[in-house]
Parts: sequence; structure tokens; C-alpha cells
Amino acid sequence: MDRAPTRVMTIGCSCINRFQFDFFQRRHPGSEVHFVKSLFDWNIVSIVGTTTILQRALDGTLRDALADASLFHVDWEALLFHDEIPGFCVFHEEDIARTFDDPAQKDALTSKLLHLAAPLLNPSYPGRTHLIWSNIQPNLPSAVENVIPWETFQLTTERYQTLKALGQALFGEETGFSFHNIREDIAPELIGAKDVRLFDLPRGPDYEGSFELYDSLLAGIVSETHP
Repeated sequence: MDRAPTRVMTIGCSCINRFQFDFFQRRHPGSEVHFVKSLFDWNIVSIVGTTTILQRALDGTLRDALADASLFHVDWEALLFHDEIPGFCVFHEEDIARTFDDPAQKDALTSKLLHLAAPLLNPSYPGRTHLIWSNIQPNLPSAVENVIPWETFQLTTERYQTLKALGQALFGEETGFSFHNIREDIAPELIGAKDVRLFDLPRGPDYEGSFELYDSLLAGIVSETHP
């Protein structure tokens, strides 16, 4: 029996991964089966947030945390945060945030997040999972300024090891990883690691990256050849 296709999922920090996944699918029809939507899509999640979410998924407490609307609060008038998942910002739900006193809006939020969390809540999969983490979105530091400390988006050796350990514990020992970084936001000792990639993207207003930014990486994952 053929093995299930490798699935690709973002685990933070921002929207650039989903933009790149979508760009790749448009250029490679039929690759859609590989790309899984998750809780991290379109949201801003620091490394602290990612490790908390993965740990809660392992502990079996993530579902209850996301289902409890009382644990969410609105800040900056349009951003939603979770009291027990630090560094997790629901970033593109301005309409819900602005009318969050409405119980219907709370239900809409929790229902959507639980739906997106399905790969984390039910991680078993008959194929391989590849997790992509990235802090390279050019406008990310300015987007999180005064909201979430930028230091929590920088990859240290301890954070790198923790993310890999949690990902493998949740999705299996064969889980693959890609860590996308800008040189100034990664511990120097991690540069050169097999699953670490450096990108020369200057910080600025861009948030998507070029259409082919992830092309070689994603092509390799989809074909089960991992650079």
C-alpha cells in the first residue's frame, strides 16, 4: 500500500508561510493534498506561543483552552489574545474583536479556532509530517512592536531543541522540520544545521515574500526528497 503523502504545516510565526504555501499550490496543481491548514495560519505566534500550543496538544488540554471564550481578551481594539497561551495573537479577526461582547462572536471565534486546531488535536497521520517555522516576514518586528516582545521570536538553541522535541512527540519521530531565519535573529551556533535556512530578506513593509521564495524547499518536501 502506498504511503500517505507528506503533509506540510506551519507552526509560526506569521502569515508568510501560508502565503508561500498558496503560491506554491498555484504553480503546482495537484500539490494541494500536501498542505494542511492549522491554528498557526494567518495568526502571529511567538516561539513561546508555539511551544505552549504544542505542549498543550500533547497534554490534552488544548481543546478546552481554545473552547473557553472567557480566556480570550481584546487588546489594541482589534487583536485577540489568550490568557493561558502567551504569545498567541489572533490577528485577522477584527470584526469579531470589535464586537467580542456578543456571545455569537465568541462562539464564532472558538468554533473557528477549534476547527483549525484539528491537526493538533488529532495528530495521528499515516504519512510523514513536515513542520515549518519562520521569523523572516519582513514586517514582523514592526507588526508585533508594543504587542509581543520581539525577543520571543528569535531562535535560540534551547528553543530550537524544544520545538523539535515537541513536534516529534506530537507527530512522530519521522517528523521533518524547516527553520527559516534572518541571520540577526538566530543563535550563531544554529547556522549551518541541516534543517536551518537563512534568508536575506531586509526588514520592511513586505509580508508575502517573492512568489518562489520557498519553491525549492517545498518541491523537495512534496517529492519526499529533503534538502
